[in-house]
Amino acid sequence: MVSPHNPRIFSLIAFLSLSAAFPARAEGPAWPWGTRMKAEASNESPAHTSVVVDLTAIPSGPPQSLPVPPAPKKEEEPVDFEADRFEHDDQNEVITASGGVHMVQAGRTLEADKVVYNLKTDTVMAYGHVVLTEANGDVHRAEEVQLENEFKNGVVKDLHSVLADGSRFAAVEGVRTDGKKTAMEDASYTPCDLCKNHPDRPPVWQIRASEVTHDEESRSVSYRNARFETYGIPVLYTPYFSHPDGTIKRKSGFLAPSAGYKSRLGGFARSSYYWDIAPDKDATFGVQAMTKENPLALGQWRQRWDAASLSLDGGVTYSARTDRIGGEDVRRDDELRGHVLADGLWDMTDQWRSGLNIEWATDEQYMRQYDITDRDILENEVYAERFSGRNYAVGRLLAFRDVRLREEREDQPGVLPEIIASFKGDPNSIPVLGGRWGVDASFLGLQRDGNDQDMNRMGLAANWYRRFISDYGLVGQADARVRADAYNTRDRSGVLAAGQSDSSTETRLFQNIHLQGSYPVAREFETMQARIEPVVALTAVPNINVNKDIPNEDSQDVQVDAGNIFEPNRFPGLDRLEDQSRLTYGLRTGLYGYGGSRGEAFLGQSRRFSEDDNPFPAGSGLDRQESDVVGQLSGIYRDQYSLDYRFQLASDTLASQRHEIDAQGRWNALTLSTRYLFAKALDGTAIDESREQMRVGAAYYLTPKWRMRLGGTQDLGTSPGLRKAHAGLDHYGQCVFWSLSGERNLTDESSGESDVEITFRIGLKNLSGFEESKAR
Repeated sequence: MVSPHNPRIFSLIAFLSLSAAFPARAEGPAWPWGTRMKAEASNESPAHTSVVVDLTAIPSGPPQSLPVPPAPKKEEEPVDFEADRFEHDDQNEVITASGGVHMVQAGRTLEADKVVYNLKTDTVMAYGHVVLTEANGDVHRAEEVQLENEFKNGVVKDLHSVLADGSRFAAVEGVRTDGKKTAMEDASYTPCDLCKNHPDRPPVWQIRASEVTHDEESRSVSYRNARFETYGIPVLYTPYFSHPDGTIKRKSGFLAPSAGYKSRLGGFARSSYYWDIAPDKDATFGVQAMTKENPLALGQWRQRWDAASLSLDGGVTYSARTDRIGGEDVRRDDELRGHVLADGLWDMTDQWRSGLNIEWATDEQYMRQYDITDRDILENEVYAERFSGRNYAVGRLLAFRDVRLREEREDQPGVLPEIIASFKGDPNSIPVLGGRWGVDASFLGLQRDGNDQDMNRMGLAANWYRRFISDYGLVGQADARVRADAYNTRDRSGVLAAGQSDSSTETRLFQNIHLQGSYPVAREFETMQARIEPVVALTAVPNINVNKDIPNEDSQDVQVDAGNIFEPNRFPGLDRLEDQSRLTYGLRTGLYGYGGSRGEAFLGQSRRFSEDDNPFPAGSGLDRQESDVVGQLSGIYRDQYSLDYRFQLASDTLASQRHEIDAQGRWNALTLSTRYLFAKALDGTAIDESREQMRVGAAYYLTPKWRMRLGGTQDLGTSPGLRKAHAGLDHYGQCVFWSLSGERNLTDESSGESDVEITFRIGLKNLSGFEESKAR
């Protein structure tokens, strides 16, 4: 099996690449690593002459380093060399160093009891307690090392290595050939620590193989007869296994498989093959087999060019699905089903960019049934955009598909096209007035199938904006706008009232002036700063008659909150305009700790000068002369506790209209989180009833290695009940991680979400999926 991942678990094979650490020999009687020695006569027979340096003759102190000659012509790193005794056999051309041999070069250190260098055969032998320490901290030990042919070939006996990350590697013998390929016999690897009290016991897991080969040309590590062992017990076997050696990021081969169980799919297993086609392109092909459904074939293609990229994903199967008909779930016969996802980007010039996003499925249930995506609306887009200084323009074509399974679904219009252009002047570019100008232009075309409403809209807007700070600390801003729109609407038969035309062309002109001021006041304390800031805004707008022939396509979901109450127009989109003048007022305050903790509060409201002709729908919080009161409380304390609470209260009775709470707290080993929502219905939208829901989650570290997880979502609205529940148990070992999780979705079957899912994940350190404990 081959993996495109990049584990560095066998980088220690460099132990056999000593030619990189200790280069080829020098000429003449010099020590082969470039360290010259002083010659003395020996007491050997005349036929045997040797060169001896006896470091025991030094009066006192530790062994001294011999002098290092100038750098050789090949610009090799100098070698610091120490030994108790040196011998040079001129007749046999053999140099021997013995007694505490210690060599250092380029951050690497080689130690041995004895080193013998044969100049004739260009062979180096190291004996006894051989230790090579790499610059990165890896330590390799052996009893015997043999190197020859300028150290391109070599043999190592009884290899034991400990990598810098604590991983361990062992081999009975290793052979290096041509300086490019290393083969090891009876090898094993584990990242697990050995038991301190019983180091002879097998580790938690290890990989053993009869032969391990590292090919530097193909940049791969391969195994023959590989066995995965747990506590010394073989549990998996493969005749062949391979992965990259860590020097490359991609390589063709099989990816790690995955498996699990879902009540609607049954047990499933997925296997994929990764194809590294070229440096600029790759592909992945896979199959997911299931016990209750037919197999699902999956594929992905990715390619990059100098200024562009493209990614294509797809799947196909032949299976059944469930539809909702007449309020009941009806199961269809097997049929061809599938999906296509695409994402492309092209940087055409320094200022122009284009792209596409495609999301397509054969039916509404497919995406959720096979866990492709949980999105409710699939979006397809082709666009081109231009950037020029502060100016921006974009043109796009859009198509949408609602994949929520309902008996009656509103037809999603196609956007054919949408064009937006925005031009901004430089700051203080306007004489006398100061500030800066802006011009925005847009065109929108909506097309629906059949006789449903179609629309074209063209708009042009200009504005002037200036922000200023007075000498007394008053912060102000002024914004003046004028906008003109033209609408052409067709096929309006489905939304017509009596006497209205099937098509119409309408225009309108709108202008407003928005003035806002605030006066922030701050006071410093020993551990924090306190701040209070009253804010007031006046929006001057004429009273306009709402033309019912102008459709409302993009201004339906309107809701007042702390984030938009001071906006000049509280309607989203452009189809609806907020007319008539009003006054908006509020108060911001907060405490800001110098250590990062903070607490903030906001309270605000607005009042229209006239109570007539209110354009907002009921439930928006803006449908009365006085808006609902909106506020927000938020804070963070020591990065352990966080709260964000947003609320909306009725202006007349202060009755609850909306509450949103996000909170999280961490106490030592326990973490709690919750999200709560209560919101009243909003007229004119699909939100036709009040909603109330709470989601809670908890995680507790029983020990630093064991974590328990619980959570659920409860509907508290008109149809209360549990909607989702999950539980899990995680184990964080020193070299192994595993997680057992169970989840139950309680929705109708036709949505593709009603399901029970049980998953088991395992991660092995330095291989894949490993996670570390975050317990404190």
